[in-house]
Amino acid sequence: MKTTLISLISLFISCFILFFANGLINVLLPVRMGLDGVGTDTIGMVLSLYFIGLIFGAIYSKNLIKKSGHIRMFAGCVALSAVSILICSLHTDPILWGLMRVVLGFCNACAFTAMESWLSDSATEDNRGKLLSVYHGTALGGLFAGQFLMNAADPQESVLFVLAGIFLCMAVTPVVLSRHKGPQVDNVESMSIKRLIQISPLGMMVCFVSGVVYASMFNLLPIFAKSSAIVDFNLSLYMGFAIFGAFIMQFPVGYLSDKYDRRTVLLGMIGLSLVSAVVVTFSSGNGLSSLLILATLLTGGTLACLYPLGVSEILDKLKQSEMVAAMGTMILIQSIGGVIGPYTSSLLMKSLSANALFYFIIFIEVFLALFVVYRMGARKALPIADQESFVMQTANLAATPALDPRTEYIAPEPELSTQARTAQDLAELDPAAAVKMARAIAIDNPESGVEIASAIATVDGIDVLRFYEVMQEAAPFQMPEITQALVTTNPELAYLLVSKLAQWHPTQVVSVASQIAESLPELRCEMAKVAVEHAPESATQVAQYYAQVISDEQQALRPADREDDTSDEEALNIAAQIWDSAPEQAVEVAVAMADGLPEAAVDIASELATNFHEPDSPIIESSSQESESELAIELVQRFAEISPDTAAEVAGAVVDVVPEVASDMVEAISKGDEAKEGEWVDLIDDAPKKDS
Repeated sequence: MKTTLISLISLFISCFILFFANGLINVLLPVRMGLDGVGTDTIGMVLSLYFIGLIFGAIYSKNLIKKSGHIRMFAGCVALSAVSILICSLHTDPILWGLMRVVLGFCNACAFTAMESWLSDSATEDNRGKLLSVYHGTALGGLFAGQFLMNAADPQESVLFVLAGIFLCMAVTPVVLSRHKGPQVDNVESMSIKRLIQISPLGMMVCFVSGVVYASMFNLLPIFAKSSAIVDFNLSLYMGFAIFGAFIMQFPVGYLSDKYDRRTVLLGMIGLSLVSAVVVTFSSGNGLSSLLILATLLTGGTLACLYPLGVSEILDKLKQSEMVAAMGTMILIQSIGGVIGPYTSSLLMKSLSANALFYFIIFIEVFLALFVVYRMGARKALPIADQESFVMQTANLAATPALDPRTEYIAPEPELSTQARTAQDLAELDPAAAVKMARAIAIDNPESGVEIASAIATVDGIDVLRFYEVMQEAAPFQMPEITQALVTTNPELAYLLVSKLAQWHPTQVVSVASQIAESLPELRCEMAKVAVEHAPESATQVAQYYAQVISDEQQALRPADREDDTSDEEALNIAAQIWDSAPEQAVEVAVAMADGLPEAAVDIASELATNFHEPDSPIIESSSQESESELAIELVQRFAEISPDTAAEVAGAVVDVVPEVASDMVEAISKGDEAKEGEWVDLIDDAPKKDS
């Protein structure tokens, strides 16, 4: 992690300076418009236009990156941001400033996308959550510090605008001078708003409301502060505490949301926000006071927590494969709220008083609280253990999906070395020459042979099986790694390649097959089959391994994914492959699978009974039991030992397939105990039977 942070230091410096400049701009614009006598409603409209630009920037930023690259796009957009704020210094025209706010929003969205995708490229599955925390901490630190630059000059002069432009230009320098190459960006299809509302009405409402109230408060708070005679350094201090609250409140809220029902935490947080907002209105008008600072800190903090809570609530209801597509839609709906909020609240402030900002927030939050109560009655809460974890993020800087530790991590494809690219290019022109080149490199440097083999195997026209034999001669001790590399690029040859490996390195076939099955789950049945065929003595261990893998995957499944879960069927197919390859261990294999997956025990027992009930069954022929009846009894007895709760169902399933063993099974299990015999007769009779 330390090495990764050091390599990204230039990016974090640029991030801090960029948000430092924006922290100044966020206070400077409403203050300057207020000093110039611009109406509160017009100020609200100008500030709302920022989110229009933010929406368009989020939509088009990835296309700009593909055309220009990360560094040039980042530099160009941040420079254009500097131009927009410098133009604002020329003349206080609301129309001009509104257009510049759109430009600023667009450029910021593009800059955020560039920084986040850059971070994503450097992130691993283990450190991406930490990188996200450092990123948000850096951004909020910049916003916090930028407020205090307001005291460097008179806001009615152009000095502060020039300073903002200077710092925006400075933000470009560390990134431009960095030697780090920007990553490639992939397009992600967004989920429709209608679909996401159907999945989680509450989560979408929270995201929308968070945009309305968060944008209203943090854009118009300087106007409210002016009405309370909070100016100069006190204004910076007041705004700074509001931003500090947005950062610090996420820690207790995040902890509580992971320990208790998230909707209850949300309701409690709204209640705290309502109380603090009421306190703000009563303590305003008398300058800066400790009570006003504390109440504003709590209000700003709770409002900042709405968006991450809404995101977590939505993710609770989504399948793993839907999460990335949904995140763009959540950002969009929050930004739409950001467009509506400042202008609506500014109209109320103009008609009533500056306190109307918090009256508006109170009204919206009361509505949200009622909606939360309604949804709590309409849908049962998820078990706490099934809730997605809370991830800290701010409403104006949402987490990119690739950095969010709750999304599925997809490791970036490593870049090929010069040798591998040369071999790949040669293979397209002359496959035979490429094979000779790979052989020579593997003899000289066996470790490089793995990458070379993988690169060449992707080229059409290469006889992969023959190439595999050549690599065995050149780098025999690297064959397990070469096998995995070739199977990854040619999954359809997995069985043949591992079978060949078994001839050369029989002791390694089980471990290699397991590693391939772990990286390519769709090959599990084939890998189980080939492992047991070449190492029959490992049949039980292979069954135990796959049962554990499938069990771990079942436990890790998200609630929405469970309805599509086919792991029990997969376990059944793997068990069948194993006992077909090692029929003498069929019962042991079935017991091992059922021990790891108790919920699949009945299906496994039924499938095995069907198998040995067939004429000339290899399982009966290889069994130590003399008859089918004895094997059926042994099967039920073994299952009863590992899973007594399902013993009756297992017995019923076996008897359903082999009805002639019913009386012998009851007698063998009860062992002369009449009470137990009657109990087992009833259990077997009552057990669910297979459809005829």
